[in-house]
Amino acid sequence: MRMFFLIGLSFCMLVAAIPVKAKEDISTDDYIGFYGMDPETFDYLYTYKTVDSAHFANFIDGLLEHDEYGNLVGAMATSWESNEDKTVWRFKLREGVHWYTDEGVDYGEVIADDFVTGLWHAADFQSQTLYLVQPLIKNLDAYVKGEVPFSEVGVRAIDDYTLEYELTQPTPYFPTMTTYSILLPVNRSFLESKGTGCRLGNPDYSTCQFGAVKPESILYNGAYFLKNFTSKSTIEYVANPNYWDKEKVHVKKVKLIYCQQADPTTLFLAFDRKEIVSAPLDVNNPPLVKRAKEKYGDSIFVTDTNGAVAFATFVFNRQQYHSPLDSKQDVSPKTNKQREDTKQALLNTSFRRAIMRAIDTESINRQMVGDELKKTSLRNMLTQPTFVKTSTGEYYGTLVSDSLKGLDAKLYSKQLSLEDGQMAFFNPELAKEQLAIAKEELSREGVQFPVYLDVILNGESETSFRSAQALKQSIEESLEGEVRLNLIMSSRENLLASKTAELVNSDLIFSAGWSPDYGDPKSYLDILDPDNGDLLKSFGLNRAAVQSEEEKEIKEQIGLYIYKELKDLANAEVANIDKRYELYADAEAYAIDQAYFIPLYSSGGSYAITRIIPYTKSYSPYGLSSMKFKRMQLSEEIITLKERNKRYERWQQEKGGQLESTQI
Repeated sequence: MRMFFLIGLSFCMLVAAIPVKAKEDISTDDYIGFYGMDPETFDYLYTYKTVDSAHFANFIDGLLEHDEYGNLVGAMATSWESNEDKTVWRFKLREGVHWYTDEGVDYGEVIADDFVTGLWHAADFQSQTLYLVQPLIKNLDAYVKGEVPFSEVGVRAIDDYTLEYELTQPTPYFPTMTTYSILLPVNRSFLESKGTGCRLGNPDYSTCQFGAVKPESILYNGAYFLKNFTSKSTIEYVANPNYWDKEKVHVKKVKLIYCQQADPTTLFLAFDRKEIVSAPLDVNNPPLVKRAKEKYGDSIFVTDTNGAVAFATFVFNRQQYHSPLDSKQDVSPKTNKQREDTKQALLNTSFRRAIMRAIDTESINRQMVGDELKKTSLRNMLTQPTFVKTSTGEYYGTLVSDSLKGLDAKLYSKQLSLEDGQMAFFNPELAKEQLAIAKEELSREGVQFPVYLDVILNGESETSFRSAQALKQSIEESLEGEVRLNLIMSSRENLLASKTAELVNSDLIFSAGWSPDYGDPKSYLDILDPDNGDLLKSFGLNRAAVQSEEEKEIKEQIGLYIYKELKDLANAEVANIDKRYELYADAEAYAIDQAYFIPLYSSGGSYAITRIIPYTKSYSPYGLSSMKFKRMQLSEEIITLKERNKRYERWQQEKGGQLESTQI
């Protein structure tokens, strides 16, 4: 699970000097870039955070990974197969692959028991990604609850090179799950050498140093060793000279320099001085754009969009009306009556539909990527529209749009398309019609208009502020002042303090985000689950285990349990993959129609310039593969658009000749 909240643009200002190299000294062996936050842990079996996985994806190889075409290929596994109903999966491991310390000392061969140990450690330490497999691997849930010993959990080393998983239900997409961190291996003796609290079956956070943020805290079986980590300064990798697939490791050294604050201009200037490999182009700095186009006009390109999606969510059970850290900060200007009216309004489906159709997502996206690219990264659904496709080649997004058309012909016309790069829902006339329906219903309940929505945002980010202003203008103009937004300027610190549903200090979260963990729509749609969904906090709601009776009633009122029935029906379909995707499409269409969330845009779709040779990196919308430097190739020269287009055509032709990346 990789959830993120967009509390400001994630570009950075370089704070460490890099020696300037002459053009002839530019190396295709060295990658120099930047990072914005220190990693918190290298216990890769525990953490779900991208700030951690972006590093250890390069240190640890799991069973499978993706190649540059998006195909699932063997890493530690050389082959894999299942029984007929996909409840048992067996992997044959690559022989002769070894673990190494950060100093390159051989620590022994990677064997099947390392994967057993990895899952055991993850269960003991209540991994942040355990939920992905806890209900899926036989008896894992029972072990976590203390009901059975780990020897009864459905993972076993048949021999040193044969690993088997026994699942609780047919799971055709299970191989895609092995590309994520929860199923990575760890050497048992090394793990338990890192403190008494690391011993399997007897966890103690305070006395376990496995995964501490330093090079010697883990072993390495991947393409790189971590050689240096200096907090808020520098992170450096070097290539593993004994790596099993070293012919695919073209970048020999990686240097990442810490940066703070949003300043893409500084990054571009560093690139211009030949100090870093890639940089964004700040469209909000016209003089710089003019200079860049004059110098690099034939090399400025638009970055690819990917599986990550940003969206707005309604807070259905708001309880906080000031900063969780200070009752005098971020105070809502609303009266008690206005607070109650807002809550009633947000529980009304037509009201939410009106808001969804009142938002000009182009105007919001323009604030980040400029007028020329305002459409490129627009997204209209939770799942990436091209994430999976049927056996006949029909993309999942088409299935969702067809399902929507069957729900309401007026709201979803025959021309509706959910493809990226357009606004599928912005329609002020429909917005006013839906608001009229809502107003009639809500007025009978005593709600007075206008309804006020508090939107809290990061006041330290100019881009965040401009985007929120565009949101406010769009909603207020489309709905003719019947809905008004209070923009509350907060700080990054205060925003990050809203750690639980009860502490969310907003009526509309603008914006949250998600990227998938494995190759099935389930990886997206589970976040809306009313019992355990990761999006519940953004709704101001708690998980079923700790929810109040009021929260349960709210979930019932907004139809989340109906959604769950649709989603669970899809998950139960494993024999017919096409039918599975159709059922998931029905569930997603229902969620879109109920307007639980408002899709905004995907990652990517902005101007950049680079020396990375395009289409050499691993390609995947999920898992860890896209974070790897393995396969990446650098050029001595800046890549021109002509060269990029030529390589894209070649990549498409070669990809077409490859086995299609599958979800089964």
